[in-house]
Amino acid sequence: MTGYELNSSSAIIRYSLDELQEISHYLMEKEDFKHPVTVLVGGWAVDSYNPWFGSVDIDLITNSSTRQSLSYYLRDQRGFMPYRLTGLPTSVKKETEAGAIIIDFATKQKPFPFEGTDADLDFNILEGNTELREIRGGTEIAVPNRATLLVLKLKAIWDRSYRIEKQLSADLEWETGKLIKDHADILALIDPEHGGNQIDISVLGKLMEKYPFLKESLISVYNSNEGVEKYNRISYGDARIIIDRTISLIS
Repeated sequence: MTGYELNSSSAIIRYSLDELQEISHYLMEKEDFKHPVTVLVGGWAVDSYNPWFGSVDIDLITNSSTRQSLSYYLRDQRGFMPYRLTGLPTSVKKETEAGAIIIDFATKQKPFPFEGTDADLDFNILEGNTELREIRGGTEIAVPNRATLLVLKLKAIWDRSYRIEKQLSADLEWETGKLIKDHADILALIDPEHGGNQIDISVLGKLMEKYPFLKESLISVYNSNEGVEKYNRISYGDARIIIDRTISLIS
């Protein structure tokens, strides 16, 4: 397993989880989770389905007003500072003794383009496709269902791969490490031993029909030795079988 497995003592993961708990408490006072405005995506959302790693960064999709108010709260009360990085929406960053934690905000009103294409991700895909889930330690927050989260992670792979290939990343080493983690997160979502069979194929099929080029990102997962090694719960051969079967079901 990696150094960030479920029972890990990694300080940076604990710091990140602490901040996620604070965000959850803030949102509970502001939002109705039956009709969430703010949705957690990224590694912590994956962890709610298959707790294999956790996350350092926290990724949120919300509206403009919540982004502004939550960002202000994090800067005023939690010691975060404004931060921007290539390919990421508005962010805030906090330095801890264990390393930096970045919270990324994407807003539903703003187009979220796929790198190197004319296509945008429409955040309306979240409508009816979220659920309230528990993160480690009892933190509750809205996350996408497995199928929708899978598509969001595939977008991350698409964008990172493009920036790495075209040498557009401000920090190539960091971006490459994040890409490996994204590959491993896809495996965590589709692993049949950890709930992967619960993916709603009809939802996934409709979403992939909108963005058919994301099949390339899905195929890239089993071509990533580092991603399979990082997840370390299934073999290379099984990773290919699971992904090929998923593609056949939505084709």
